[in-house]
Amino acid sequence: MTLALTFYDALTTVSIPSDKAKAVVQAWETEVENLASKSDLKQGETHLTQSITALGAEFRSSIKELQSSLREQGVELRAELKEQRAEFRAELKEQRAEQRSSTRVLQWSIGVTFLFVAAPFIKNAFEVLAKSY
Repeated sequence: MTLALTFYDALTTVSIPSDKAKAVVQAWETEVENLASKSDLKQGETHLTQSITALGAEFRSSIKELQSSLREQGVELRAELKEQRAEFRAELKEQRAEQRSSTRVLQWSIGVTFLFVAAPFIKNAFEVLAKSY
């Protein structure tokens, strides 16, 4: 005898009309179909545990790949920075040499200008002084 028949018999024994007892048993059967059994719950737990374990392994693998990628990018970045630093220093050294050269040209220009402008002026001044004595 099934559990539904047992409920039906129990309800009819306590003077509940047969049609109402059938309705109660059918409603109960409908609700019981939606309930999970112990084995259903255990199977669900096992499935979830396996899924979580698989996702955890995948997640750890992704983290290791990202770490490896970051390390490679760090090495590349350091190499690029080292190269740029060397280029910057070479460029700076070249600019300093150009500045020194420009400074020397300027000094010579001032000297030559002095000779061509100031020297005749001084010569004339001495000549004027010499005439006045």
